[in-house]
Amino acid sequence: MAKRYYWLKLKADWFSDKRIKKLRSIAGGDTHTIIYLKMMLLSLKDEGKLYFEGVEDNFASEIALALDEDAEKVKLTLHFYSGTG
Repeated sequence: MAKRYYWLKLKADWFSDKRIKKLRSIAGGDTHTIIYLKMMLLSLKDEGKLYFEGVEDNFASEIALALDEDAEKVKLTLHFYSGTG
């Protein structure tokens, strides 16, 4: 079976963006930045969307399972990017 490759474009100044700077400045911010990047990569195969399939009790836990990350850290990252963080 042939491998399929996806591309994720980031602006050259992505790490200079104020939201990324703010995320990185909080406790564990570098980890949350990596989680965010992993979520973006995971969404590539579905045109930038992540779906809740009901495997876990909530969306954050399900994404954490897919990413092999801590559910609370994923929840905080989602909270931050939902505009309520």
